[in-house]
Amino acid sequence: MAAIPLKGVQYSAFNVTGYENGKKDQVKYQKALALAKLFNSHISSIIESTLRINFEDIKSLMFSSAGATIDGSWRNKIGEEAETMVKSYLIRLCINENLIDAMIDRQNRPIEFEPGLDYISNISLYKGVKLRNKKSILFSNEPDIIFIDKSGKPLAVIEIKGGTDPAGALERLGAIKKSFEQSRRENSQVITILMVSCITNEMGTRLTDDSLINSIFNLTSIINDMEKREIFLDKIKEILDKD
Repeated sequence: MAAIPLKGVQYSAFNVTGYENGKKDQVKYQKALALAKLFNSHISSIIESTLRINFEDIKSLMFSSAGATIDGSWRNKIGEEAETMVKSYLIRLCINENLIDAMIDRQNRPIEFEPGLDYISNISLYKGVKLRNKKSILFSNEPDIIFIDKSGKPLAVIEIKGGTDPAGALERLGAIKKSFEQSRRENSQVITILMVSCITNEMGTRLTDDSLINSIFNLTSIINDMEKREIFLDKIKEILDKD
């Protein structure tokens, strides 16, 4: 009703998604007070900034606010789906190459691999795979995918950024660099791979001059173009074959 999108509330006060979805109890007094002040000041500024305001104007504000929230959710969903598709490519590659020894469930338990089962459609149930060559592929967060060598160190890492909003490109780059820097601290020779959908001119310039990133792949091309996908998967095969 205050015509503030969820992201605006999160930045100006705190994240209220859990309360709206019923996953958290009632808002405590101090947080409720913060929200009331935020909504009141925002509504007041809207009214004070115009000579007149009517019900149609208010409805337009509500629709624009909802649109901003939906747009943000949609962009996030695109990123999540892109990440899932990349994971499915890796699992399919390992299945086709007969590399999998066991699946790793969300509780880090090894589950015996059974040829013929549909692991691709149920990829969200697994945290990764153990391979016959004693290496592992783990689905994580910052970085999104980690290849673990026989000694337990990161051999290669992949960051997947499926976001399509140019306004957040440099912010995403900052998160990427932070993730890769941490991986390099664990293994100075780790291979770093970036898969990204949106590269602005400024981001492209910074990436070109950044020795922290070994390989960059256009995520959209890999999803839509089989030849580009094969180039990416060939890179993965090199990593899996690496001593």
